[in-house]
Amino acid sequence: MNTLDMYRIAENENIDILDYKWSNTKAKIFEIDNAYYIGLDNDKIDNSIEEKEILAEELGHYYSNSLYYMNTDSVTKRKCELRAMKWAYSVLIPLQKLKEKIIQGLDLYDLAEYFDVDIKYMIDCINFYTEKYGVLV
Repeated sequence: MNTLDMYRIAENENIDILDYKWSNTKAKIFEIDNAYYIGLDNDKIDNSIEEKEILAEELGHYYSNSLYYMNTDSVTKRKCELRAMKWAYSVLIPLQKLKEKIIQGLDLYDLAEYFDVDIKYMIDCINFYTEKYGVLV
């Protein structure tokens, strides 16, 4: 999946993506009158890979029904963030495809390049899958 795919997913769900200047974050998804919006602070986003990763997480909030309010307690926020990241990982780095590539001998950097994600994102995803499922291969 690439950045354009994330925009297509949003478009198919009628989620408007707006350029919005946030003071403390790069993006947020929110709902107003049963319509969904993702506000991206493009000045804080370094490249298209980061943009894709951020959009995937924000769409993850939508698909996993894990939106929350600013005054939501921290435990609930963490749960919502985890559910959103789970969706993002499953879309950008599907577990079966990751296992296949590891078996083929791709190292961490090759995996990040293959899935077109940042190395830190790749590490976080592998850690997530390992914690959830144990040894990957």
